[in-house]
Amino acid sequence: MARRLRWTLAAAGLTATVLTTAVVVTASTRHMTTMPAAQTLPPPSSSPASPTTSEPPASSTTPTTPTPPLPAPSAVADDVIDAVTAASKGTKVGLTVYDTKTGETLALADPETPYYTASVVKLLIALDSLYDDGTWQVPAGDTADELTDMISGSNDGIADKLWEADGGTAIVGRMADLIGLSHTVEPTDPGQWGMTKMSPDDVVTTYRYLTDTVPDATAQPLLTAMADARQPADDGYPQYFGIPDGLPGATWEIKQGWMILHSALVLNTTGIVDSRYVVVLLTQQPAATSSAKGRAAVTAGIKALAPALAAWTAG
Repeated sequence: MARRLRWTLAAAGLTATVLTTAVVVTASTRHMTTMPAAQTLPPPSSSPASPTTSEPPASSTTPTTPTPPLPAPSAVADDVIDAVTAASKGTKVGLTVYDTKTGETLALADPETPYYTASVVKLLIALDSLYDDGTWQVPAGDTADELTDMISGSNDGIADKLWEADGGTAIVGRMADLIGLSHTVEPTDPGQWGMTKMSPDDVVTTYRYLTDTVPDATAQPLLTAMADARQPADDGYPQYFGIPDGLPGATWEIKQGWMILHSALVLNTTGIVDSRYVVVLLTQQPAATSSAKGRAAVTAGIKALAPALAAWTAG
């Protein structure tokens, strides 16, 4: 059916009728317009017309890059162990890495075996000094100064004082019961707090207890002291091996441990990295290993962990 068109010719005041012939003629000789004949349109269709070109229609969806798979915990642990033992052959390695954001354990190596803590046990000494019959105290005055020095400077004299004043090996038993430590062992020599043994998992549990259960007013001064760990420590030992040297640019709260025994060189790096990851790397190295070589081995292990931390953060 032809389309009907209507318009007004203002100049002539006449009305023209659209014809289905090839031309339209007005009643005035002053205006004559020729138009193509009206075309019949196809009925509407419920489906869109097919494209007239061979090019596919543009997609409105932005292409996405596939996310690479996250590193497997066993592979990460192997990388850390390989790095440590390549630098210090014969080293025994314990490792646990825990993600506080996801609640996942990201790497494990010998996680339930107790290792000598050396100064890492100062975390238990500090917590015990602030806990009294179900009540947490806020460190202040001399107490705050002593705890800061014991944690930041890893001061042995203050640890000796608190160890003797608060019951020695009983400290380890009380804190193990309070925190829920399953693989923590009191030292066989009651005067040697550094020979307390803890598993990597138990050290992680201690950090989680400190951040999740201990009231902020009590915990924060300890965490601040750990973030302000001095280099060197109060006894002159370079304590930035492991986490600090292995993760440049990261933020951390650390408690390190070092001890020379007749049977082994004990070097431990533990802490919270980037306010998210609890990293615990405990080592018992051959007795003949120099301290410099041992520290380099622990740092090498943390460097091997760095790519996995970056991948987990990005993922």
